[in-house]
Amino acid sequence: MDAIPVGRIAGFAVRVNWSVVVLLWLFTWSLATTLPERAPGHAETLYWLTGACGALLLLGSLLAHEITHAVLASRAGVGVSDVTLWLFGGVTRLNGEAKTPTDAFAVAVSGPLTSLSIAAVVGGAGLVLDALGAPAIAVGAASWLAAINFVLGLFNLLPGAPLDGGRVLQAYLWHRCGDRVSAGIRAAHAGGMLGFGLIALGLAAFAAGPTIGGVWLAFLGWVVLDASRAEEIQLKTHRAMAGIRVADVMTEHPHTAPRDITVEEFIHQYLLRDRHSTYPVTDRHGSVDGLIGLRQLHDIPVDRRASTSVGEAAVPLSTVATATPREPVTALLQRLGSESGNRVLVFDDGSLVGIVTASDLTRLAEVYQLAIVGQ
Repeated sequence: MDAIPVGRIAGFAVRVNWSVVVLLWLFTWSLATTLPERAPGHAETLYWLTGACGALLLLGSLLAHEITHAVLASRAGVGVSDVTLWLFGGVTRLNGEAKTPTDAFAVAVSGPLTSLSIAAVVGGAGLVLDALGAPAIAVGAASWLAAINFVLGLFNLLPGAPLDGGRVLQAYLWHRCGDRVSAGIRAAHAGGMLGFGLIALGLAAFAAGPTIGGVWLAFLGWVVLDASRAEEIQLKTHRAMAGIRVADVMTEHPHTAPRDITVEEFIHQYLLRDRHSTYPVTDRHGSVDGLIGLRQLHDIPVDRRASTSVGEAAVPLSTVATATPREPVTALLQRLGSESGNRVLVFDDGSLVGIVTASDLTRLAEVYQLAIVGQ
């Protein structure tokens, strides 16, 4: 999901996908076309201006929903990659899984509860404004914002992955059966059933009277169905790969590059003479202290290649994902990161013994997915 970084909130990176522009337009249009019935007699410009303000406030509500997920996940010891807003609301990307069903439940339910709480607060504020004789357009905007948050909160509690309600269901099933992966598969299966239901409901609504609401509901059902299927396959693949160790997929004894040579020397002596694109970097004693690849080389201007050392261009070892040969390969799925070029260095008793790439895991996962889909 391509997104633009816009800053940090509560310590978490926040990104915005281009589709948020569509989301803002839909929210603005929804409120602007609703207000004339609740508060007639105003200029059309005022309705659209109020609609735009309401849309921005609703976007802030969606962000609060996701930030709450991030905060609870962080407190549970789960790393948070970022929070991204897009066409269907928001996504909090986690670098791992909750360690207990209780933690998983708290992370999942926190978002919908935030939306429902916002609905209650804004709805109450609307009632107070009405009682104080505030302009009907302000009361109408508050009522709209409360209603949308209420619907979003309830919708997200529907019991099917990838919705928050599906995560709640997974936490409950995990608590009952003791197996997180099996619980996740059942929650994803429930998400598929929910997706079919939403599609059927949307098509029925459209048949009864062609409206954008029916089309939107059917499309939303399709998104839920597609995501639930992908998640189910991923979890089944995860379970099938559970017995495979890092040593079974790593490339043994990867070639290394010394940190003291220049970038220009590195390109001509290593990259152009070998098939590898990423190299662990070693100091004069032979110890690995970094990693360098094409991503880092692209950041070095051509006229500085002869004066910049490999050590200066490399990313430090502290930012590179590492593993041991005896670890389950599934433990690496959440550990790969783009900063280190999607590589994991494998160490055994402090010595570098191998390297695992994202393509290694992708190829392995695809083989298992073919076997799973064919079952």
